[in-house]
Amino acid sequence: MNKIVGDLLKNRNVTENLKAYPEQFMALNHEYALIRMAMNYYTYFSMTEDDQGMIMDYYQELSLLHSIIEKIICKKEQVGEEEISTVLELRNKIVEQVQDLTCYVDIFNVYEHALNRVEYRFREEELPKDYSDEDMTRKLMNYILEDEDRMAVNQKISQVLGQLPLRLTKNKFFEMLVQGMSIYKEGTKKSLDDFLYMIQTTSMLEKSETMISNYPHLQEVVDSFTQVKFKTISNEEYEEMRYNIEKSSEYIEDVMNGNLMLQEIVNDLLLILYTVDAQEENKTTTVCSEIIKNTNLLFLKKFPEKSVDEIEEMFVELEGCQEELYPKLTSFDITDEIRKSYTEQLGELGLEEVYKKVYQLPKLNSDSMFIALDEEPDSENVTESYVAEKQEQLIESYRRLFSEQEQMVNRAVMSMALSELPVFFNNISELQDYIYNCLSICTERAEKLACIEILNGIIES
Repeated sequence: MNKIVGDLLKNRNVTENLKAYPEQFMALNHEYALIRMAMNYYTYFSMTEDDQGMIMDYYQELSLLHSIIEKIICKKEQVGEEEISTVLELRNKIVEQVQDLTCYVDIFNVYEHALNRVEYRFREEELPKDYSDEDMTRKLMNYILEDEDRMAVNQKISQVLGQLPLRLTKNKFFEMLVQGMSIYKEGTKKSLDDFLYMIQTTSMLEKSETMISNYPHLQEVVDSFTQVKFKTISNEEYEEMRYNIEKSSEYIEDVMNGNLMLQEIVNDLLLILYTVDAQEENKTTTVCSEIIKNTNLLFLKKFPEKSVDEIEEMFVELEGCQEELYPKLTSFDITDEIRKSYTEQLGELGLEEVYKKVYQLPKLNSDSMFIALDEEPDSENVTESYVAEKQEQLIESYRRLFSEQEQMVNRAVMSMALSELPVFFNNISELQDYIYNCLSICTERAEKLACIEILNGIIES
């Protein structure tokens, strides 16, 4: 494999190596996927035994999943398009629900941010006698600058910006947005679009089409929040809102954890289905197949050949295997280079369909478990007109949002958006002045107490 990869990177023996690369790359992926599948499948069984809530939304799909695992891995039957299509449908459903839940997480984060600012209206506390905005600014600057690593410093700046009391006009906020987007003028559309997605989700501007139909009870909670007037919020309304946020967040976390675990298994299974024809039998793959087979029998409420203790003992034989394979997997992944350099040759050799599967493997192995499998990043450079168009669209979205929300919620949106912007200060003095001004301008006792408590928590953590 080293020679195949080396030759392709040097444009040598192209025809021969383009034909040889898929089978060997698939064999490596197949073994790696079997190891992950064995671990994730058994872990999921153990977790669902303790928490049935993890599978509550997927009874029918899980039944199909277990059947496919039994057929392909346990009984070694032929893989058909029907099995792949079924698993892809389940994957798409999980991605859809995770996107829905992420939208609600962002909404609840904004409302929690706003709610924190009114908490001290119902607590009889004052600022310490020795408190001063100058001292607080100094503490925050020391916290930010104690790291020498530039990335760590920027992360701390963003962290602090997101929790400072805010008194920006809408126009000033839009000015900062435009300034933040300006750094993407020299980049690709993919980079700009990723930034826009991040800023929109943070600001609860991103709404998935299925979030209401999939989670109507969460939408009911959000709708109740829009009726709250933060200027006159009562203690009873505050407590009810706090309770609803906590309960909704617990529910989202439970469902999200189940989705994350299940998505790992689905990605592993797709890798196995795509590469099963290239599988190589060895000690590792045999052990993995035995673990998966017995776990599958446990899921199907049948009698496994091995006890739970015996299954767990088999994992000892897999120690170090994943760590040994992973460097090979990454070093032999030259799919991007092949796509850029040899697309025409693949067409001439009739290898397009084979390489469609090959191109999916790194995505399914990536840390981005919910990555779109059928989309390629837009590497085209942005134009000034493209950036201007996106700026206008974003600002218009904020205008609509601000016209619909309470002032306290709008401030929360601005704070959270600013914390995601590229650092926009030219020097340390500008940052220090900004922090001091934010603290000194805020004269509302409850909001200032809340912000200082949160900022002290950040410093001490």
